[in-house]
Amino acid sequence: MQSFLKVFVDIVLWRKGPQDLPTSRLLVAFTLLAYVLASVLQLRILNESPEAYLLFMLVDPLVLMTWVWVVLKVYGRPERYPQTIAAILGSSALIALGSAPLLLLVGVDVHAPVTRATEILLIGLIVVFVLVAGRIIKLATDSSLFSGFCVAAVYVFVMNLLAFQIVPGGT
Repeated sequence: MQSFLKVFVDIVLWRKGPQDLPTSRLLVAFTLLAYVLASVLQLRILNESPEAYLLFMLVDPLVLMTWVWVVLKVYGRPERYPQTIAAILGSSALIALGSAPLLLLVGVDVHAPVTRATEILLIGLIVVFVLVAGRIIKLATDSSLFSGFCVAAVYVFVMNLLAFQIVPGGT
């Protein structure tokens, strides 16, 4: 377990990539569970609505997993899906868990007025996700880093559009 955690830390820090993970459905299931639980923790800290729980526990993982599969299929690398999605889910869960103390420190609450510190923190978390997920996509597709960033940014954009459709006032 500790060795897997180290690999995910190294993926976040750009020292390793999805190729350093085994091709395992069990690993995908565990990272999906970690991703959903980390999302629940963030939702609790943010004091989000029930609609946000639906979005981030069901819609978000489904969209992310489908989007990564489509991208790998387009690039002719569908065999890399288990490692790639496990890398994205696991590193995203790690980033979410790491951000929890910062969210508590800043005092983020979706029902309170947004402060400058909150804006900076939330934008920073999005940037970190795009950088990490973009690099994972780059490595999995043998494409450019820019292409990886664009793939990750499109996912973030689509999720924000869905958030404004599902959650009153967006999230």
